[in-house]
Amino acid sequence: MPDVQRQQGELRLTHLRTMFRRLLPGIILPGLIYFVVSRRAPVLVALAAASSVPLLDTIARLVRGKRPSAVSLFFVGFAGISVALAAGLRSPMFILARGAVWSAVMGTAFSVSAVIRRPLTRTLAIFLLAETIVGRKLLAERWKHPKAVAIFRTLSVGWGVLLLLMAGQQLALVLTVSPGTVMATEPAIQALVTILGTAASITYVRRFSRTHPQLGLFPRRTI
Repeated sequence: MPDVQRQQGELRLTHLRTMFRRLLPGIILPGLIYFVVSRRAPVLVALAAASSVPLLDTIARLVRGKRPSAVSLFFVGFAGISVALAAGLRSPMFILARGAVWSAVMGTAFSVSAVIRRPLTRTLAIFLLAETIVGRKLLAERWKHPKAVAIFRTLSVGWGVLLLLMAGQQLALVLTVSPGTVMATEPAIQALVTILGTAASITYVRRFSRTHPQLGLFPRRTI
């Protein structure tokens, strides 16, 4: 039992370190790019440049010989649409409010998935923890257990509420402070909320992993 608990603790720390390492460029680069470009270009151009971080990340992955994930490509497309709308309608609001829109959409998706008993947290966990089709099928079958569904539904409700609250905070930020302040602070706030939400989710799941070990709620990421 101590060995299992130690392995679970190491797995949680690894997930948090990996998340922080992936989030760090997104925290620093948008604000940095905006302030550099805004010294020589209009606000709209500076915002568009700051929104290129997902594209830069995708290019960096390609240079390293790694295939971009579907999530990263989605963010590239989402950023491209917001920049195109901002340029076409000459309004920076489409770029500044992008984070609030995304948080609201995802918060709604998590909440609805819990209501219809197909928790989005379970789907995301399967894709994040299993690298093969066989592994994903095994996890999906194991997590059809009523207790597992209940756990993931609770997580989906929690993430839904958290993201909807964050959407309101992001919109308030866009409406009350300068574009530079938004670009400098919003990524850090998003990262902090994501890290805290993930830590809380792991703590919550840990409670049930002890009483329901057959569910395999902390599988290694080698399935």
